[in-house]
Amino acid sequence: MPQAQDRRCEGVADLAARRARVLQAVVFTERVTAEFFRRHAAGEGLAELSQPQETIYDGANAYIRVAGRWTSFFLGDPSGPRGPNDPLWPLDALFGARDDAADIGREVVRGVAATRCRLTLDLARADAALPAGVIVPAGPYRALHAMPAEVWLDAAGLARRVAVSADPVTAARGEQAWTIIELWDFGVAVDITPPHPDEVVPPREAYQEAYRSDP
Repeated sequence: MPQAQDRRCEGVADLAARRARVLQAVVFTERVTAEFFRRHAAGEGLAELSQPQETIYDGANAYIRVAGRWTSFFLGDPSGPRGPNDPLWPLDALFGARDDAADIGREVVRGVAATRCRLTLDLARADAALPAGVIVPAGPYRALHAMPAEVWLDAAGLARRVAVSADPVTAARGEQAWTIIELWDFGVAVDITPPHPDEVVPPREAYQEAYRSDP
């Protein structure tokens, strides 16, 4: 399982509204950044890009707060499907669960006893089950019908951890790169409000402002 330095983001989610607000390392995790600096001379801007930034995922849209301003690389209809970079994407992928789930043992996730299950996902099935559909990772079409996954369920049936091998290209080579989400503190009240369109500036403008403000 990934360690703390492998974590890409942490925050809160409103599952009913299809929103999440997180602090996210937009480009690199702590481990990848440390390894890069160990092997290479420091690259301009790399340290800044590795720092956690407030990010709001609103359905198909994602907003990043840079130097006190909101920006977005891709904007569309928020009612559209989540992209694979959205931390809640593995939950959408679970709607494609096939009939092959197997109990592989008991484990503890953040202090809660859970049953660990192994299964495969058919993203075509998930796309048909979700009103917004699902965006699929790039790769061989056949791989999208049998993506390896694992889910940890507590005694109430809540998913405490979901792991999806979401890279069909590496999976086709017999390797697995996992996308993992952990959920806890269910029922906490949250208010996630995406920025108004007038508050969103182009990425170039936001990052130029950020570099100008660097000491």
